[in-house]
Amino acid sequence: MTPMNSALAHINPSLKLSTHLVIMILLMMTSDPRTTCLLWLLAVSTGIVFGGWRLHYLVKRLLPYLLFFVLTFWMLAAFGKGETLLWQWGWFHITQEGIQHGLTIAMRMYAFVTYSLLFTSTTDVSEFIMSLIHQCHLSPKWAYGLLAGLRFVPLFQSELQQMKAAHKIRGFQRKNWREAFIRYTLPLLTQGIRRAERVAIAMEARGFTGSKTRTYYATPQIKKKDYSYSAILLLFTLIIQLLSWQLHWLTWSWQ
Repeated sequence: MTPMNSALAHINPSLKLSTHLVIMILLMMTSDPRTTCLLWLLAVSTGIVFGGWRLHYLVKRLLPYLLFFVLTFWMLAAFGKGETLLWQWGWFHITQEGIQHGLTIAMRMYAFVTYSLLFTSTTDVSEFIMSLIHQCHLSPKWAYGLLAGLRFVPLFQSELQQMKAAHKIRGFQRKNWREAFIRYTLPLLTQGIRRAERVAIAMEARGFTGSKTRTYYATPQIKKKDYSYSAILLLFTLIIQLLSWQLHWLTWSWQ
């Protein structure tokens, strides 16, 4: 089972995104590394059980962020402020408060990445745009413009690879990154402008005016299973918060 064929792929995108944003806001308010780690594990468990994640998929997606995790933790732990000194050498001033703050920020970053991945890996772009129109009342002009822009991204990647291959065949030697940037950017921008103009003309030729009263081939709706997913995920989040409070772990960012 792949993420796009999992149970989460059939959840309404707008409600799914709203639920994840609520948890992210709670993560920003929480200033305890253990509570933050539990909320991150909640996202990992949800992805494995309902999102079709496999261990190699999870490692492949999260491993590149490990360097930022370590650097963030080290900078805040070695140079942060605190009263309980644990180790000092030269410019490095490691305190208990600095370690706790560093772990909190690093785990919060990892949790943000995981919840974002939980949404993007199980959500179809077209269904997400349609959900924004019907559930969030986004203007069709903005929605279809956003959809067209997202569709251009893989095309730009493909064209960039073709340019690199063509330059390699012709024996082009890159001297510095500025020359390569100019050589690749101008053709990509030119092709992007041409393609955007063609898309605009095609939409106008098919009668697209951006009116909110237009008809749709498919209309996404929020069903009971969508509310159930949101309620269960928020319930587990509340349980983690209450458990941390009972164990005297939970502290807030403003404290």
